[in-house]
Amino acid sequence: MGAVVFCLISLVLVYQYIQRKSWFFWAAVIGVLMEAVGFICRVVSARNEANDIPFLIAFLMILLAPSFLAAACYTAFSRVVWFSCPTQALSFKTLWCFPRWITRTFVTLDLFSFAIQLIGGALISGSYDHDPSHDRSIVASERKMLQGRVILILGLILQMFCFASFAVIAVRYFVISRAFREDDLGDWAMWRRLSWMINIAAWLITLRAVYRIVEIPHDKGTGLKYLQAHEWCFWVFDALPIFAVLVVFVVFHPGRYLPRDYTRLMLDKRRAIQQKDEIWRPQSFTEGEGGAELRTFQPEDFARGPRV
Repeated sequence: MGAVVFCLISLVLVYQYIQRKSWFFWAAVIGVLMEAVGFICRVVSARNEANDIPFLIAFLMILLAPSFLAAACYTAFSRVVWFSCPTQALSFKTLWCFPRWITRTFVTLDLFSFAIQLIGGALISGSYDHDPSHDRSIVASERKMLQGRVILILGLILQMFCFASFAVIAVRYFVISRAFREDDLGDWAMWRRLSWMINIAAWLITLRAVYRIVEIPHDKGTGLKYLQAHEWCFWVFDALPIFAVLVVFVVFHPGRYLPRDYTRLMLDKRRAIQQKDEIWRPQSFTEGEGGAELRTFQPEDFARGPRV
């Protein structure tokens, strides 16, 4: 069932990626495809326990896929900031991070943690693959391969720290951006929904990272071994949060809320600032029965350039 569900949602995300031309969201596509491959291999491994390859692929794919989902959140947050933040507020003091380095900073840390986890997971997988015993398991391999286990835990801790830091910054921006309401260009409904997607996904991925850290078996007889010994823990604390992240991606897809200029692979930040400055604030208002009201824009309105 898990394999079917993840395959279906991966097809939806890939379709949205192409249909909405959200080229900057490539990391989400890689992440969801890794999850789908991981769960397919998990099914194959359960039906053919003598074959090690599907088991090891499932172990690595499911372990590492959230790194790409997190990278998708980082890039989406960067586009939201450049689209919604007033030019005068684009500073470290306001954002708690350098605007021009949002994506590079977090993605670099994310890729670094990914590489560390890959090394640790590969060492553990190698130990499992070369174990001739019939009762071998990833748990036993982790106990034997202390070096790989330590490396894997360090990578997971770095990943969790990166996720948690980003989640704090994203939630804070979501709160303080309410002060930008008076200077908003009428795009409030667009990017605020996208901010919900980023915040929810960030905290779900952080929750999953915490589970993975405490799930790594310990040498002493601690209660944390319960997580490894019971299948439901994996489904509740790993599979379910990641599936929820993908559902949020589908419902609040960036392509629905960002102008086409902001969904390209690379964002021209100078043009982004110029574009916002060219759209006159008085023209963002329309006269209603109660006086001036903020006009609601659509993503395509921003692709047409300044209005005269």
